[in-house]
Amino acid sequence: MFQMKQKLIISAVGFMALLLAFAPICLASGNAAPYLRDGVGARSIGLGGAFTAIADDATSTIWNPAGLPATETLDFTLSRVPMAFDSTKNFMAIVKGLGENTSIGFSWMNVGVDDIMEVNSNNEITGNRFNYDSNALALSFGHALESFNLGASVRVLSDAVGLDAFDGVTSFGGVDVGMLARPGTSFSYGLALRNLGGVVGDESVPILIGGGVAFHILEGHRATIACDVEHEIGILDESPTSVRMGTEYRIARTFAVRGGTQASKDRQALFVGFGVDVGGLQLDYALKALERASRSLQDAGETHYVSLSYGY
Repeated sequence: MFQMKQKLIISAVGFMALLLAFAPICLASGNAAPYLRDGVGARSIGLGGAFTAIADDATSTIWNPAGLPATETLDFTLSRVPMAFDSTKNFMAIVKGLGENTSIGFSWMNVGVDDIMEVNSNNEITGNRFNYDSNALALSFGHALESFNLGASVRVLSDAVGLDAFDGVTSFGGVDVGMLARPGTSFSYGLALRNLGGVVGDESVPILIGGGVAFHILEGHRATIACDVEHEIGILDESPTSVRMGTEYRIARTFAVRGGTQASKDRQALFVGFGVDVGGLQLDYALKALERASRSLQDAGETHYVSLSYGY
C-alpha cells in the first residue's frame, strides 16, 4: 500500500512537471480572451485570487478543477461584475458529487457590451448599433486519490460581434489541469495550469501557471491564510508574474471577513470582502479598493463583485 501511494505521488508530480515543461511550446502570438485571467467569485476575489490551494466550491471549475471533490453533493454559484467600457462579466457554475471521491462540474462565463456605435472606415458614425458577446463554456472533472486530488477542465469559446448576433466564431478554449493536496487538517497546497492550447481565431489564449499554499489555523478552521504565485505565458506589455495573498476569518460559521492583495512589478491591487451563510445559501461581496499600475499615477478605481451560492 505504501509503495502504491508513493507511485501515485511520483506519477502525479511527474505529470505536472511534464505539462510545465511543454506549456511554452503551446504559445502562439496573441492575447485572446483576456477576461479568463481575472478569475471568478466574490469569495476568491476577496482573497486577492489566492485560491489555488483552497478551491473548495463551484468556482474551482475555474481556479483549480482538482478542488471539485470537496463538493460531496451539489454546489451552485452565480456572480455578476461590472467591468471597463460598460461591459459586464457573468458567471455560473454547478458542481455535483458522484460518490465519495469524484465530482463533475459545468461552468459558463460571459462578457458582453451592448449598444456599441458603429463607425465606418472613414471614422464616421453610421447610426447603427451592435453588441459584443463572448462566452466560455467548460466541463470539469475532479477525482480524489488517497493523498491528493487531480482535476481537469475542457473549454469552448464563442465570440460574436456585429449587427448579426449569429455572425461569430466558435473555437477551442483550452484545457485546465490541476492538483490539490491536503496532507493535514491545517495545510494544503495546489498547482493549476489553465488555458493549455486555447485559441480564438489566429490568436492564442495566454497560459496561466499558478501554485499556492494555504494554512488553516485556529480551532474549527476559523482562519485561513493563503498565498499564490501565478505566471502568465503570452504576449504581454506588463510583468507576467504576480504574487497573491489573502486571509479569511470566519465567525460562528455564518459570517466571514476577507482581505487580499495582488502585486507584480507593474501593478498592485488591494481587495476586501465579506460573506454571509444562512442554511447553505451564501452571499459574498468583494471590493477592489485600489489598483495602481506603474505606467499610471492614477488609481484605476473601485470594482464591486457579488456572488450568490447554494450548497447542500
